[in-house]
Amino acid sequence: MVSEKFLLVKGKAGMGNRFLALLDSILYAQLTNRKIVVDWSDEVYSNNRSNVFPDFFNLHDVTQASEIPSTQSVYPSVWKNSLDKSVNEILLSYESPDDLRYNNPKIWSKYTTNMSRLDYSEDILIRWSYVTETYKLRRHFVGDFAYLQSLSNETILKKIIREHLSLQPNIEAIIKKTVDSSFEDIVIGVHVRYTDRKTSKNLYLEFVDKILEKHPKSLIFLATDNPEVEHLFREKYTNILVTDKWYPASGSSLHQNPECPDRFENGVQALIDIYLLSKCNYLIYNQTSTFGVVAKLISDIPEANTIDTSQYSLKGKVKNLIAWIREKTVLS
Repeated sequence: MVSEKFLLVKGKAGMGNRFLALLDSILYAQLTNRKIVVDWSDEVYSNNRSNVFPDFFNLHDVTQASEIPSTQSVYPSVWKNSLDKSVNEILLSYESPDDLRYNNPKIWSKYTTNMSRLDYSEDILIRWSYVTETYKLRRHFVGDFAYLQSLSNETILKKIIREHLSLQPNIEAIIKKTVDSSFEDIVIGVHVRYTDRKTSKNLYLEFVDKILEKHPKSLIFLATDNPEVEHLFREKYTNILVTDKWYPASGSSLHQNPECPDRFENGVQALIDIYLLSKCNYLIYNQTSTFGVVAKLISDIPEANTIDTSQYSLKGKVKNLIAWIREKTVLS
């Protein structure tokens, strides 16, 4: 056993997923007085399996560790002697690929720390997630953290971003240059995911048109993972901005894609799009994609100027209802 305790935060899936998982991992580390280590050396955004997290972000006022000690005191125990492996490598060592094709929290929970518990005795805890689980921490908002009880989950996450996380200056400079040179008085930010999770394109167009009726000279900033969506918007609108990015020829997702010529640059482009969306005056997104959720968290866009298209589709309503029920079950 070692004297210090650690939280090793692994990256999983796309930029939005790992961003959200990081935020409440920071809070968990504070609640448990553990040193945090963020490991994004997995195959999604790293070209050579080096840890790319410090190339994307800086952490502030967070107790960090530069390395993890050698110990068998690890939870979940499947990670013993495998701390250098990615989440995908661990999952595929124990689960069939067919089982991993579907969203199955019962499978995931065997390979990550339960955020409802703070009493783990192990020296090293492994955390990864597709989404934020701040609601699981609410029962532990006591003592120095009691003030968080009155804050919404979204407000807590915004606070964590503001106080503890910043982009590397070189990425921040690209975003600032784009805003200064290309943004106009009114910018409508639109995120359309249209590869593995397709939503109605027409719904986005309808909301853009409604805003344009009020602000006809608005610039449209489009963040999308699909060239067909970009083509559709360029045909319909003249005042539009889209960042240069690589699109997979197969039409599959941008992240976790073997076709990607430069995974690190793919991650940089994802961050640029997220942060540019956050700088807009309006945001049209779909809550079932974490990409837009993160952009909203980073932003100061008024709630009245954000439109979640999932509220207008049956599939989105069902998914949001399931998430709500899961949260209420944990809190009850």
